[in-house]
Amino acid sequence: MGPPAITRRRRPFLTPVWLILLAVLAVVGVGLGLHESANNTIVVIVPPASMELGTIDDPPLSAAGEQQAQQLAQRFAAANGPDGLAAIYVSGTRGAKQTAAPLAQSLGKQPITLSSGDAGGIAGQIIGEHGGDNVLVVCPAAVIPDLIQELSGQQVKAPEGLRAIWVVSVPSYGSASVLRVAY
Repeated sequence: MGPPAITRRRRPFLTPVWLILLAVLAVVGVGLGLHESANNTIVVIVPPASMELGTIDDPPLSAAGEQQAQQLAQRFAAANGPDGLAAIYVSGTRGAKQTAAPLAQSLGKQPITLSSGDAGGIAGQIIGEHGGDNVLVVCPAAVIPDLIQELSGQQVKAPEGLRAIWVVSVPSYGSASVLRVAY
């Protein structure tokens, strides 16, 4: 018998390089997937237009309120198409429905009546049904600060004597932002 054969264990030289490259590709793939799935839900919140003063519980819009509803429709008339309003939500009040009616008609959309009167239910309905879309909400001024807090986590105070449009951007990742536009 001859001497035993010397065997060497060969370790592939490029294995660590390939493993690092594979890990980098995996991280980039996950990052791109998260980036593609990230979206913002834009919620535009407006109070109902001015209503008739009177003794009934759910009054109709006044003449000034009808003009305000027409102005709202003109502001958002171009909000149709893929980047436009996906839905119009209204509370169950007559004033909210009449405020949104001209805009809904010009966009050819049927307003969705909010099923809940509380801010948490409204926010859940909007994000659940139209997450990643642009939506308009017409609801009573008393509900707006609570709705904004539910959507963004920020506390706001509605300015007295001024009408305002609130724009809340709710990203799927990160913190929400709020913009108030007085008019």
